[in-house]
Amino acid sequence: MKKSKKLLALLISALLVCAALAGCNGGGSGGGASTGGGGGGAPATAPEFIKIGIPNPTTGPIASFGIGTPWAEDLVIDAVNAEGGIYIEEYDKKIPIKAYYVDTESDPTKAGEVTQQLINQEDVDILIARHTPDTALPVSAMAEANQVPCVSLECPVEPWLEGGPYEWVYHSFWRVEDNCDMFLDMWAELGYGEGTVVGFLFPNDPDGLAWLPIFTEKLTAAGYVISDPGTYPKGNQDWTAVINKFKQDGVQILTGCDIAPDFASFAPQAAQQGLSYDLVTMGRAFLFPADANANPPEIANGLSCEVWWSPWHPFASSLTGQTAAELAAAYEESQKTGWSAPMGYKYAGMEIAVDALTRAASLDPVKIRDAIGETDLDTIVGHIKYDAETHVAPTPIVGGQWKLNAAGDAVDLMIVYNKNNPNIPTNATWELPNK
Repeated sequence: MKKSKKLLALLISALLVCAALAGCNGGGSGGGASTGGGGGGAPATAPEFIKIGIPNPTTGPIASFGIGTPWAEDLVIDAVNAEGGIYIEEYDKKIPIKAYYVDTESDPTKAGEVTQQLINQEDVDILIARHTPDTALPVSAMAEANQVPCVSLECPVEPWLEGGPYEWVYHSFWRVEDNCDMFLDMWAELGYGEGTVVGFLFPNDPDGLAWLPIFTEKLTAAGYVISDPGTYPKGNQDWTAVINKFKQDGVQILTGCDIAPDFASFAPQAAQQGLSYDLVTMGRAFLFPADANANPPEIANGLSCEVWWSPWHPFASSLTGQTAAELAAAYEESQKTGWSAPMGYKYAGMEIAVDALTRAASLDPVKIRDAIGETDLDTIVGHIKYDAETHVAPTPIVGGQWKLNAAGDAVDLMIVYNKNNPNIPTNATWELPNK
């Protein structure tokens, strides 16, 4: 556990060193953060747009997190620009907003590079960081090093905090410890508890290294027996040693936070090699339809995970009043594909940015940053109000399970557990697969 924490700290430190160097090379204090400027008086001519920089994993192993961009963001942009934009006091006029999308390729180094380009070349006024520690951390680090206001989402709180302390970045998502508590409660409802053998599948990345010590501590305290084959490198292809360890220890439940391609590689090998288990409850690996259905139906059926946004969440847009259900339906109608949880957070990130810019009424980066920190807003993902010390606004999760559709050829995500957030309704029964 100490080794995992040390390695996680080293990874975060490396990102911050790179960010600091990039900041020295490209930005300096507030480098490129504002077109309107906060130091030498406002230019005589207003900028054509307020610029929002959005690094997104459009390609690569976490590309499923990037689905929905730019559709969700463009909904907000269209709504704001239909009213003429956002009023900026130093120009005494409304200015339209424009998003600049760049592909991180799901790579932390690339995420840092493209963020620096957004700051230096596009001169963005505000950044939105998101999509697991792989991209949220380096984007946050670049924003911090270059003193650019930044709204961060979609990364568990604990690994995000490892990159702090933060002055220019504010974050909203859920905590790993809360997710672990929910998993334990879900298992208890099915009769599991003290003496149950749980196999760990944690990768050697910032997410895995943050989850591992928390799960180890909580499961041990609850009396579970842990089968831990050690962290593995992302992209691992041969799972024989891991599978043999699980077979030897008699695992009943599998948990972890694999990326989707890794679980899709592990699961068929486990079946081929005769590994049997009762239940899989895991973060990140199969949160979205494309990832869950990358597995054969006999494997995908019954997989369980956290659900951080869905059409059943009782929240609505602060801009238009559109509900979560209406947002999901509009996406399915226009894109001819199923809803996916990140689209809610993509929309919410824009809500937060627009709200902060509106209250700041300025392109001064300090005023934008301070307005983000003072956010007190009901969004499509719930209420956002940041803690002044940690810069974190927690958001709710519930438990989900993938269940076969009527045709039996694919699975759909249903909400099966909500005791930790009863305002979010369930719509299916939590049960063991194939029972």
